[in-house]
Amino acid sequence: MTVTQNVTLSQLLARPIQYNDKIITIEGFYFHGFEVIVLSEKLEYSGHTPGHFVPGGKMIWIEGGIPLEVFANLYRQGMMGPTERYGKVRITGKFQYGGTYGHLGAYTYQITPSKVELLPWSPPK
Repeated sequence: MTVTQNVTLSQLLARPIQYNDKIITIEGFYFHGFEVIVLSEKLEYSGHTPGHFVPGGKMIWIEGGIPLEVFANLYRQGMMGPTERYGKVRITGKFQYGGTYGHLGAYTYQITPSKVELLPWSPPK
């Protein structure tokens, strides 16, 4: 039986080696945009257009995406390129640290989801 460890983003990234190759459950902000699919500690205004969000703070690459039923219920925004999606989620999956992950190997951390839940959250006005 695999034991799932519930961790915060701060706990996880303070000691990533402790959780490497383990199944964890973590909450954060999902963001899917052009060449970006991440779990971030926050969403912040981009400054490019009113109400446009980008991921902020520490980020974890999400390998393999998320279930369509969750993806379909995320908030949407347009900027350039494909429609961006975002929202607050809880992800359970295998965490990895110590390599280069994601687009152009730009990320130090990765999670491969086995379960994703959309959490109640509304963007600030």
